[in-house]
Amino acid sequence: MKALVLAPQPFFASRGTPFSVYYRTLITAEQGVQVDLLTYGEGQDVDIPGVRIIRIPRIPFLSPVPIGPSGKKFFLDGLMLLWTLALLVTHRYDFVQAHEESVFFSRLLKPLFRFKLLYDMHSSLPQQLTNFNFTRSRRLIGLFERLESEALASADAVITICPD
Repeated sequence: MKALVLAPQPFFASRGTPFSVYYRTLITAEQGVQVDLLTYGEGQDVDIPGVRIIRIPRIPFLSPVPIGPSGKKFFLDGLMLLWTLALLVTHRYDFVQAHEESVFFSRLLKPLFRFKLLYDMHSSLPQQLTNFNFTRSRRLIGLFERLESEALASADAVITICPD
């Protein structure tokens, strides 16, 4: 079995989501699954047995990548999409584990590449927009609410951190 794990953040960094990505990816590989982990170019190199870490290019003027939503992440997520497409075209994955906002483009690629989609939902992305003071725009928050609902509906399984 082969998995593509999408982690749209600096990896590895000593903060919440990268710890989750590290341990979930480690456990998946320990179960005999071949894992390709696609992440941002920024972050510490770590060795996870059975896991191939693939990084999009590190873009110096976009560093450091902040926690929470940002214009920097929007641009980097576009690069993540391009690298994801390249990996899906050249490799056959049984499932894609999409962390956070990477589920938005993963759900669109699912029918084309016929993989199972595991949504690793660390938090509600519409809530993050206001929690991190990114925006108060009802239109943008509404768009993210719709994207999140569609992602939840199209995922084959969802991992959540808390009931909210």
